[in-house]
Amino acid sequence: PEKKLAYFAAIDNVKFRKPVIPGDQLRLEVKLLNYKLSMCKMHGQAFVDGDLAAEAVMIASIVDRK
Repeated sequence: PEKKLAYFAAIDNVKFRKPVIPGDQLRLEVKLLNYKLSMCKMHGQAFVDGDLAAEAVMIASIVDRK
């Protein structure tokens, strides 16, 4: 992982479900939906105190770190 970088190409279907304030602890869950060549599609969710605070679908290009 330290030898790769992710460049986000798109962030779609973003939904903010609950306000997040300074001091809140976010727990992030990301599920890989598809990986082809150097592009990947993921679904991410952010939770605060077990409640869904935000979610989105992200597309990123994975490249070698130089």
